[in-house]
Amino acid sequence: MDKVKEYDVSKIKKLLLLFPPLYLIHDIEEIITVEKFLEENSSIIPYGVTTLEFLFAFTLLWIVASIGCYKAFLDKKFIGMKPTTYLTFLVPGILLANGIGHFLQFIFFKDYVPGVITSIFILYPYSFFTAKFLIGERVITKKRLLSYLLIGFVLQVPLALIALYISKLII
Repeated sequence: MDKVKEYDVSKIKKLLLLFPPLYLIHDIEEIITVEKFLEENSSIIPYGVTTLEFLFAFTLLWIVASIGCYKAFLDKKFIGMKPTTYLTFLVPGILLANGIGHFLQFIFFKDYVPGVITSIFILYPYSFFTAKFLIGERVITKKRLLSYLLIGFVLQVPLALIALYISKLII
């Protein structure tokens, strides 16, 4: 009988530590461009948000996700997920879904959209590398990965809207 392969915990910890700064870089691109983008496309997107509101909303999301990375780094559960599940759900799940969403928006608008540059140069390589590692180490199956990606597509909009709602209440 084959032994189950032990995965490289130190690499998982490194991947967890990479999330907060990479996500922050992505958010900075969105923060500095979103207000102007929404104003220029108000006939298509009838929702306005100021740079300050967006900054506050996505700082909330960044803090929650970063706390999760820290807890997972310490090998503790976060919102009921084991560290490897959290990493898989967060990176090739929500983060990759977010990056794909930016690319689809780019195709729709046929022009720059906030977040598309860092999606292509940061989110995609990080997500694909993380997914390849997790699958290669047999931490997750391709089928499970795909299910997390689909869940990521579904959850990213409500999470962003909740953060923006809280931001508008406070600011």
